Amino acid sequence: MATVRRPAAAAFVGGAPCLTRLSPTAAGSFACRTRPVAAPRKAAAVTRTPTPTMAIEPAALVELASNPAWLVKVGDAIGTLPFPPVVVKYGHPGLMAFMILGMGLPGGVIGWLGRNNEDKKAGVKQKQLHENIMLAFWLLAFAGASGGVLSTVMQGKDILTSPHAKTAGVVLALLTANAVIAYSGFTIGGGATPEGRKQGRTLHAYLGAGTGIALLVHAGLGVANLANFS
Repeated sequence: MATVRRPAAAAFVGGAPCLTRLSPTAAGSFACRTRPVAAPRKAAAVTRTPTPTMAIEPAALVELASNPAWLVKVGDAIGTLPFPPVVVKYGHPGLMAFMILGMGLPGGVIGWLGRNNEDKKAGVKQKQLHENIMLAFWLLAFAGASGGVLSTVMQGKDILTSPHAKTAGVVLALLTANAVIAYSGFTIGGGATPEGRKQGRTLHAYLGAGTGIALLVHAGLGVANLANFS
């Protein structure tokens, strides 16, 4: 009797397909030789470098805003003098109020009057008066700022934590810039030609007006500061 060869067939053993020819076993069943399944490849380990960060502790911020040690010593030394507390608290505000109302604002107005005066001789006199007043104001502004710093330190406050103190630096910078423009012969901003000097005077005038506005803002912040200085 001729042997019948069965064609290769796919079968499932244990839920997995047989990809090779089935062969009979002694028990009359079929055995399946499956190809070994390759183990899944493991993904290569990725080494991540942590991103460096910088943290600032609150204590460091306090240290940054605190007064320098030498300034505290100067304040303590002046504090040993017999100054009444009312002078320590209101001396600087009183001086600056006099300077702003009695010198700064009137000096600026006189400068604008001299600039727009059709009488050239009278205008020249007004400009000279403006120059004298504002020169004194500029010098006293630095003295007043020094007094304000010492007053702040003597009252145990930090000089860097107040918007009033920061605007003081802005006002001093603007006053200095305008003084440089004036004493350069108004050549800054336009050159040494007559037309250039005219442009320099215009720059000086409008920068002075801006300085006056900054000065009023600075004064307002100073008045608000008095409520915090008990």
